[in-house]
Amino acid sequence: MLDNPFDHFDFVTGYLSKPFQLPKSQNSLSPDAPPKAKSVPGGRGSPFYLAHSYHTKVPPEAIEPFIEHFTKPGDVVLDPFCGSGMTGVAASMLGRQAIVNDLSPAAAHLAWNHTRECDPRALRATYQQVEKSVLERLGGLYATKDESGKPALINWTIWSTHHSCPNCGGDFLLWDTFDRSSGRMGRDSTCPQCKVTLNRRQFATIGNVPAWISFTRADGSRGYKSADPEDVEKALRLSREAIEDWYPDTPLGPDREMYQRCALHLQGILSVADMYTTRNLMALAVLWSEIRGVADERIRRALAFAFTNTAWHGTRMRRFNARGGHRPLTGTLYVPQLSSEANVLDVMRKKIGQLGRYFVEFKSKSENPPAVTIGSASSLDRVENASVDYVFTDPPFGSNIFYADCNVIWESWLGRLTDVAEEAVVNKSLKEADGGKSLNHYATVMASALSEMHRVLKPGGWATIVFHNTDSAVWGAIRQAADLAGFEFHEAASLDRKQQSHKGYKGREGIEDVAHFDVIMNLRKPLSAIDRMSSNRRSRSDLAELVDRAAQDRSVAVNGLQGIHAEVMRQLISEGSGWFPDFADIRKVWEARHPVGA
Repeated sequence: MLDNPFDHFDFVTGYLSKPFQLPKSQNSLSPDAPPKAKSVPGGRGSPFYLAHSYHTKVPPEAIEPFIEHFTKPGDVVLDPFCGSGMTGVAASMLGRQAIVNDLSPAAAHLAWNHTRECDPRALRATYQQVEKSVLERLGGLYATKDESGKPALINWTIWSTHHSCPNCGGDFLLWDTFDRSSGRMGRDSTCPQCKVTLNRRQFATIGNVPAWISFTRADGSRGYKSADPEDVEKALRLSREAIEDWYPDTPLGPDREMYQRCALHLQGILSVADMYTTRNLMALAVLWSEIRGVADERIRRALAFAFTNTAWHGTRMRRFNARGGHRPLTGTLYVPQLSSEANVLDVMRKKIGQLGRYFVEFKSKSENPPAVTIGSASSLDRVENASVDYVFTDPPFGSNIFYADCNVIWESWLGRLTDVAEEAVVNKSLKEADGGKSLNHYATVMASALSEMHRVLKPGGWATIVFHNTDSAVWGAIRQAADLAGFEFHEAASLDRKQQSHKGYKGREGIEDVAHFDVIMNLRKPLSAIDRMSSNRRSRSDLAELVDRAAQDRSVAVNGLQGIHAEVMRQLISEGSGWFPDFADIRKVWEARHPVGA
């Protein structure tokens, strides 16, 4: 690799460099009550949802009813934990002004691009020029041969761990030992030579090699084949020393929670570069170099928007799926033993098409696009007192997702990393002595953030907080933070955002106690200090009553334990309760009243 000519390169600076005035409140009156709906459906099939992957995302269609209820056109909407910027999208399309802030540079990158219009035809035409240049430079990087020996193009390659058997000394590929029709992999594997069955960990890993290839023939038809010796030799022959363009080599080690949880050391990962096969790292480096050279600023940023999504799909995290649609798991850095190496130009081309549809649909009705800022939600220094009409936000949920770790792939390419010292998380694997954060740290950051929301809201203004967790202590922390900030609690709702993270799937399958349905808290800044509502102090003995009440609602009960959990927490938040049960407590009561098979 050439020395990085961008030692001080920071692509994100371009989103923030132009001076702008933060929007001002129009001083309209806020409603006296939240929306009446107790359940809000999400969606995941719209162009807005599919424009770019993110670990958690509240669809703009689910945000719009709240903005319409609590604000009028021209009002100012704030999202201090903006993530991918969906609040800004919803506000812009409804003619509201918006301020979107996040600690993560990747979030600023997504939020800026989601909330700025772009000519889809110009985007497509420019990408075609970029891809032509890339193909000229890469040559036959993804070339293979079909079953008759004719030239073909690789669509994706399954890389499999290569193992040795402690019983017979023979070696085999994991790909050759599991049920490909179901795609499910148990804890045990069977040596194909001596037939001994052992826990997979007992088979030593001796490498990682191409095993199975999907390709396109010259006539455009698809085919599949086992990787032949020439395919394997070509893929393994590539070396990083031959990569002429810059690529990120950000260190990844045990100082990151997700490095430990995902056991990345077992995959030989020491840096972001190790998250890629050499072939894809080379292709992405060339593609990123060509994108940075595009003259038109808006098109360049839109191409970078597509690139970061492509760079995520181009990692070794992209897992094999027997039903198709190979993709990395969200909310984690997990690298599977069977990974699908995408042809990144195929991924990029598809993403340009998706963005084209997005930019056709996205039409802002606001005079100015949302102001995008990077920083901690606990210090919104640029936002004046009582200058915001409404807050809608989806804050971190304690130990559920570590955004700084999960965003490190995108941010390494963009040239700026999240300041982890300010991150609102609760570490479980990383000890405090090694930089991990406790529940007290999380509670302190959230208390400061809610205090800032209270400060910038005008008297009588509302804040909608989307939240979920299975830990009663985390619920208590967010509840106490809102109370200390000076908010009063009103009727809450629940949200099924449809998209599930890695942990969300485990929750729905009953593997882990994971809350999938979010609770939407509606908090109000009182018109005066004496107007605050009193809290209802529930006790542990009320839990059975709450569970029974939730179970009587068919729309809740149909979603099983996760739906019951969300409804119980919604009821407690609506009452302003100071007590919250753990997910495990609700599960015990639920199972006692609804035994399996009864």
